[in-house]
Amino acid sequence: MAPICQKADTIAPSHACSRCGLHDETFLHCVRDCAHSRSIWQRSGFIHNDFFSTSVTHEWLKNNSVGHLSFTFAATIWRTCSNKNMMCLRNENWTPNYISYNIQGIVDTLKISFPSSRNSDMKDRFFKWNHHNHSKVILNIDGSCLVSPIRAGYGGVLINDAGFYLSGFSGYIHNSSDILYAELYAIYQGLLLAKDKCIVDLICYFDSLLCINIITGPFFKFHVYAVLVQDIKELMEQVQATISHALREGNHCADFLAKLGATSNIDLIRYDSPPSKLLPLFRNDATGTFYMRH
Repeated sequence: MAPICQKADTIAPSHACSRCGLHDETFLHCVRDCAHSRSIWQRSGFIHNDFFSTSVTHEWLKNNSVGHLSFTFAATIWRTCSNKNMMCLRNENWTPNYISYNIQGIVDTLKISFPSSRNSDMKDRFFKWNHHNHSKVILNIDGSCLVSPIRAGYGGVLINDAGFYLSGFSGYIHNSSDILYAELYAIYQGLLLAKDKCIVDLICYFDSLLCINIITGPFFKFHVYAVLVQDIKELMEQVQATISHALREGNHCADFLAKLGATSNIDLIRYDSPPSKLLPLFRNDATGTFYMRH
């Protein structure tokens, strides 16, 4: 029986970190101290030695869950955990830029979902199209359902960070009045357009928090649009896209194209140059025109 016991000892699972193999895989090592996680924190702005010196998990979480970086702290914890799982379970490793954009997208969504009292100031009632300092291609997308007659459509526009038009699209959805489907299909078609034009590392902005939660949250295989959501997730990985929320007042061009699609009878149109009636809206966005939030 001795040889059997010795063999069992040799195949016992190791407590070492599954990524670096240098330290025990404690919670703090996994989400903060491993070199893979530490680099993510540093890119998120957490660079002080005090941030990494605390060894008590409860104190570390409590001290950093408040203040102006609380949303960034929460988003980076989630991303470091999910990045570890992707590396170990799926053998995937996102680029540092892609991880940073993903974290910023989560932070933007949290700020919209949980506004502070300061957002009641008059200056915050005015909004404009914004690329939020991302030096990447921007995809603005939207869905539309007209009331009379009931028609559904979708549309979107690809713009670079300087505000220059790259491409656009619109389309009509037959026999549908479901705004959720229209918005999800707009995302799908926008990502397809980006893929066909060999564009990667882009930021997708649209004004539906429900769609953002469906796409970025846990996958429900029994959801009515599960197949479409899965296709969107796969396209996002292929073009390294990050989804973020945009207020309707900063999404006028996509809204125009979505309504244009709903009033047409064509499944899909792609525009190498902007339609003439889109030009005034596009010019307003490019010059930073403000709109009052309704």
